[in-house]
Amino acid sequence: MSNNYRYEAQTEPWNHRLDPTGAHPIEMGDLVIWSGAYIERLVSGQADGPLFVGVAEGVGPTPTSNIDNATNLVPAIRVREKGIFRFKTTAGDVLNHGDPLVVGADAQTVLLQTIEADTEIIAYVHNPEPAAAVTGAVGVEVRVRIASNFPAVGIN
Repeated sequence: MSNNYRYEAQTEPWNHRLDPTGAHPIEMGDLVIWSGAYIERLVSGQADGPLFVGVAEGVGPTPTSNIDNATNLVPAIRVREKGIFRFKTTAGDVLNHGDPLVVGADAQTVLLQTIEADTEIIAYVHNPEPAAAVTGAVGVEVRVRIASNFPAVGIN
């Protein structure tokens, strides 16, 4: 998966905990959720809109070496929780400004919400110019407005 981290407007990123075992790797540009213990990649079909955090700004966990040359994993990643980002589209989708989106085939692709539950919505199409709709296809990106639904308080 390529790192799809292109944004136009956003808030400052926040640090969030990662799985210290490295069992849940995250790539830059992934849509991420709060698992209850740490940040993990959002996968297709998860009804995790209420736990949606935002877009990963880095790759993690990343190995580091300490003074004894032992490898450790950095236990945090920066996540942008709000903003306008560009994501890959799903072939066949016709996307208009304000359309609700869910995670697509992977954590860097969006899909027009059609039959998915409202609890899966993670973003909305942002195409306010008087332009034609964006038609999803391989290599086509769409501007997406993300506003985190992250309900937890005091987690870092």
